[in-house]
This record gives sequence, C-alpha cells and structure tokens, in this order.
Amino acid sequence: MMRASVWIPALGAALLLGSAVPPRAAAATGLAFLKNGVDARAVTLGHAVTALVDDASASYWNPAGLAAMRRPQLLLSHVESFGDLRHEYASVTQPLKGSTTVGLAFNGIWTDNMEGYDEAGNPTGAFGYSAYDALLAAGTAGPWGTRLGASFHYLNEAIGSYSASGWAVDLGCQWTWTRSSPFQFGFAVRHLGPAMSFIAESFDLPLTIQGGIAWQKGFSSLGSALTVAAELRHIRDQGMGLLLGGEYLYRNLLSFGAGYLGGEDSRGASLGMGIHHGALALHYGYVPVSQEEMGDDEHRLSLRIDL
Repeated sequence: MMRASVWIPALGAALLLGSAVPPRAAAATGLAFLKNGVDARAVTLGHAVTALVDDASASYWNPAGLAAMRRPQLLLSHVESFGDLRHEYASVTQPLKGSTTVGLAFNGIWTDNMEGYDEAGNPTGAFGYSAYDALLAAGTAGPWGTRLGASFHYLNEAIGSYSASGWAVDLGCQWTWTRSSPFQFGFAVRHLGPAMSFIAESFDLPLTIQGGIAWQKGFSSLGSALTVAAELRHIRDQGMGLLLGGEYLYRNLLSFGAGYLGGEDSRGASLGMGIHHGALALHYGYVPVSQEEMGDDEHRLSLRIDL
C-alpha cells in the first residue's frame, strides 16, 4: 500500500513537472526533463542549434560543437517555471592540443517535498523528487570540414526512497563546405541507451534525433551578425517537429533572438536577448506555456564566461 501511495502520484508529478508537455506525450518515456533543453540562448532559438552550437552548451546539444572552441569556458543556466521546480545546468570545457575539446556538465532537476496520498485520499507523508544527468563530452575536428563528437551520460532519478540509475550516449557531427561558407549543417543523436527500471516498472529514455542547417552572416563594419537556423527533430513517441530560430547580434554588445518549437511537444514561440561584454555573456529566454500544458511560463537565465 505504501509503495503505490508514494510511487504512483510521485511518478506522475515527476513526469509532468519534468517535461511540461501534455500527459499523453510525457507518459511514454522517463527522465522527461532531458527533453527540456539547456541554456537560455539555445532555448530562445527554438532548440534549433544542432548545426550552430559552439559553446559549453554543446555538451548537451551536439558534442561535435565543442571542437570549435579555442578557450576554456564556464556556462551556468537556471530555469524558473512550475511552482517549486528547480532546473539547473552547469558546464565547463577545456580545449586540448590540436582541435579537441572536452567538457564536463551537470543537468539536474528537483522539487521541494510534496505530500503523498493513498488511493483513499489519506495523507501518507511528504516525499521529494530529483533527477540528474552527469556527463562527459568530447569534440574533435574530422576530415573534409567536419567536426565529430560524443558524450557519455550517467543518469539518476529518485522519488521518495526509491531511485533508478542508467546510462546513455550522444553522437554528433557538424559540417561546413568551406571556411568562408555561411552555411553549416549539424546532426545529433541524443539519449541513446537502454531502458531504466524503477521499482517494478521500466521506461525508455527520450531518444532524440535532430538535424538541420544554420546560416550565419557577419557584418564586420558594424560589428554585427545575423543567424538563422531550421532543423527537424524526432523524439521517441512524440513524432517529428520543426524547429526554427533567428538571432541578431548588434555591435558585439546586444543580441535579440526568437524561435519556434513545433511538434507534439510544441511550445510555440520563444523570445530572448543577450548582453555581451568581453569574456562575459548573459542571456535571458522566455518561453510561454500553451493552453494544453501544465505550469507557468518559463524564464531562463544563462551566464557564459570565457576563462
């Protein structure tokens, strides 16, 4: 009785809170927070960053993007959304000799204690929920204008006194025809791993396949740049979705971005801006919640520091 009273309501809350998508989509896979994305700038661009990502968030989006980095970097990201839900991301990267960069990252989500109830509606005591993804990633330059990357994830989820752990890998690539070409292509497979078992139940990971194209044009006389990206994404049991993003960087000081996240887990439009100064960049992203979703609008903050 105690098992059902704690696990069933807690697991339902965890899936809904972690994914912020309709219940039908959320129930198909576990560790739904892995689908939420990281970094305010990337989420502002509608998650359409597989082809263009070249900072510490590449450890999550596409590890191949790490190969473009020439300086160590620290990225911290925070999300404010549903009630007492906390979602934090931290990543640090270090270029090595040659064209290889490695990264360490932590992606975690947790809630304050919630009250549990049995089937009759009687309180059974408070319980908490947490999940995290600790990962090691690496990207390196490949032949013919490619970058290649891979990452390994250690995954853990805990509800009350019960927990489950597992692993996954990501594989990614980026490709540019020539150095002067404004077009760049990207492809990544994320969260590829075996099913995890939780008490008497097992669930699949949210396997994600994503790829697309980005166009970037710099205007050196203005110190400005324009970026446009379009990608397709397939998440296990959620079908295909279209991702669109655009950003304008003004005088290497201010950036303004917008995006669209389509598909079954559609969040619709997103907006954001960034402030850039030397080795620092601060980004804010806003993602409204649709009528079909639970929770509050998302507000994201990210701080990027070149070390």
